[in-house]
Amino acid sequence: MQGSEVPSSPEDRSQPSGEPLGVPAGDVLTPQTRAKMSALVVDVNDEIDQLRQNLQKVLSDAPSLDLPQANNQVLESLASSLRQANEHLVIASLDASARETKTAEAHRKQTLFLSMLAHELRNPLAPIIMSVELLKRVPDASPMLQRLQGILARQTGHLNRLVDDLMDATRINTGRFRVLKSRVLLSQLLSQAIETSQPVLDARHQLVDLVLPGDAVWFDGDFIRLSQLLSNLILNASKFSPEATTIHVGARLVDEYLVMSVRDEGIGIAPELQPFVFDLFVQGPVGERLLASGLGIGLSLVRTIAQLHGGSVHVLSPGIDRGSEFVITLPVVATTHHDDESDATAAHSRHPPHRPAPSFQARRVLLIDDNDDINHTLGEFLMKAGHEVACAHDGPEGLQRDRANPHEVICCDIGLPGMSGLEVARQLRAGHSTARLVAISAYDQPEHREQAFLAGFDHYLVKPVAPPALLALLGLPGNEAAR
Repeated sequence: MQGSEVPSSPEDRSQPSGEPLGVPAGDVLTPQTRAKMSALVVDVNDEIDQLRQNLQKVLSDAPSLDLPQANNQVLESLASSLRQANEHLVIASLDASARETKTAEAHRKQTLFLSMLAHELRNPLAPIIMSVELLKRVPDASPMLQRLQGILARQTGHLNRLVDDLMDATRINTGRFRVLKSRVLLSQLLSQAIETSQPVLDARHQLVDLVLPGDAVWFDGDFIRLSQLLSNLILNASKFSPEATTIHVGARLVDEYLVMSVRDEGIGIAPELQPFVFDLFVQGPVGERLLASGLGIGLSLVRTIAQLHGGSVHVLSPGIDRGSEFVITLPVVATTHHDDESDATAAHSRHPPHRPAPSFQARRVLLIDDNDDINHTLGEFLMKAGHEVACAHDGPEGLQRDRANPHEVICCDIGLPGMSGLEVARQLRAGHSTARLVAISAYDQPEHREQAFLAGFDHYLVKPVAPPALLALLGLPGNEAAR
């Protein structure tokens, strides 16, 4: 009960101040764990109520019993002990309720912290990644500069993936993790997952042995999330395998399900750890042969994505130094016999069909962001791409610049000081601006996107902005550019 002072046992008093009672520091409570704790509190309260009724009955019946004086004294002593036991049970009930309240509050604060941490990391990442992109475009760069640019690109990519994992962990904790389903082809899915993992595989001189069914296999699923599932498993296998080894990726049809596996020749998983490898923030012990990297989020995402697609995932490992195999089972929509059509589709997944690039047209672009580094790097990138760029550091300045010289495209941060980016969009639309409005934000929740579109934005990009995505918005008609 929040705000109540409850006597604590010596064990409770040893708990560090500020932590939820009975919950070790750093523990993350999943919705399943919170549900079990709530059910436990309900069971305890039910037992207390039943015992209280029994005690009241015994105490009320005691005077009517025709017992010898000695036995009556024993009964009175027993009744006194039962009263004390009843008081202790009431205290235990209040203590359990207080623990549940404090645990829920600790979970809420931890989820909020993860969300804010990811948000704050996205802001400095945006100019860093754009600077790396600019370094790649330096003419006649020395070999050393090219090598340094490659290192920066790989490491900032790794940081960006960690931030994405933090955001996904927050979505899982709050029950906001969603999938957007469409028709997905297995060969394209695996091609994308391997392409995503390729830089890490190349750096560790590892190969992928891929075995697919002879038929074209289709899913009703989220292409991005399913690709994330597979790339997470491939990267996990790479991380815990020696260099210059092979990672085996296979798929086979079993009735109306596709069974995929990712098997490695690595360090394996101890039997006592295997039941917990899919829990959030759980990692195996880090030793001399292991890479101490990652946050323990990847496998939890794998399980969540599989379950949201009506599937499952489990791990097989004979033990330490004997490798691991992760097996995913997903329902199949349809299969097509191996013919020219499926061959062509698989070929397109490796080599996308050539499409002529749209003719270039320089745009007048206005950037509104209170971060000087973002304005400078993004503006420099767009100017090198041939566009005319102006910058503003807050909403009123941006509105003034656009009134003085209307722009074709306005890229606006949402979290501006004073006047928010949402209010900037509303005022632009109220003034009948025909500019293409692009929201740029460190938040990536569905409600944030919906708010931006309602305010008048045409597109929503998440920091750090991918350069090709932004260039596509500048080069394509508004109804063809993806949100």
